[in-house]
Amino acid sequence: MPRSSDPLDAAPSPFNLGVDNALKLLHRIAPLDVWMLTRIEGNEQIVVRADDHGYGIEPGTAFDWGNSFCIRMLAERGPRIAPDVQQVPAYREVLAAQDNPPASGSYIGFPVQDHEYGMYGVLCAMHPEALSRDLEGHAEEIESTVAVIEALLRQRRQIDELEREREALELEAYSDALTGARNRRGWQIAVNAEEQRCLDHSLPAGIIALDLDHLKAVNDQEGHDAGDRLIAAAGRALRDATRENDIVARLGGDEFAVLLPDTPADNLPEIAGRRRSALTTSGVSASIGYACRTVSGSLDQAQANADAAMYADKRQRRGPPAS
Repeated sequence: MPRSSDPLDAAPSPFNLGVDNALKLLHRIAPLDVWMLTRIEGNEQIVVRADDHGYGIEPGTAFDWGNSFCIRMLAERGPRIAPDVQQVPAYREVLAAQDNPPASGSYIGFPVQDHEYGMYGVLCAMHPEALSRDLEGHAEEIESTVAVIEALLRQRRQIDELEREREALELEAYSDALTGARNRRGWQIAVNAEEQRCLDHSLPAGIIALDLDHLKAVNDQEGHDAGDRLIAAAGRALRDATRENDIVARLGGDEFAVLLPDTPADNLPEIAGRRRSALTTSGVSASIGYACRTVSGSLDQAQANADAAMYADKRQRRGPPAS
């Protein structure tokens, strides 16, 4: 559900507050100019939280994952703690690819695991100068902080799951009678709630837009009861093919949408393919489009992009107009 504008509700989430305090503590232990918790999505390294003292980095900032210290650290081409990155050939590659590279710098990076989902991202720090102090001596404290952040991730997922369960119960009042899916009002409430989670935690989310084929022809040739059976079959197929936290909605006569929380763009083609197969098995033909929420965008924009992709799919499947 949308969150209240009450000042108490504007307080940082327990996850953000815990990570922020952990980053502040790390800055006191090893005072590099910026400490960040980042997650990986496609070819982007996205800043989830940051304790910045010089770079101007904020949550939501995205870096090129392919040209980062962190990707090289994870490939074991460079150490987790580098007091002088110029002394590490793999890290010099990163500097060489920059337009105005610094003369040197320090880097720290430790992988963070999401125990349900695998690799989450990297806890990392940067400094514009090489530091002579014994950074390597802080490895144990940093590893302990990683363990704390991984515990916070597990707690955050549990809280998100409870929130979605509560929202699902409240959304029962916004169901479409024919399909059992959410109606347009229920859809917008669910999208607003997920948008807030995306903003709070820099989470990915996807949307699938679907439009049934030939509904008008079925209504005209076989009657509206047959058209209703087609719509109901589509709703059942989509609901049966969804994951626990996905939201299926009927937005109009033959128009459906699926909200996919915590889903990166790379996963969308396979998920959309499963929806199409489920519909086909149920004897329903549909045009499908999908899009992922971008870090700088919104779920409303993702829905508009998914709609555009769905209409492009419809045109392609119909073929060129007869001459």
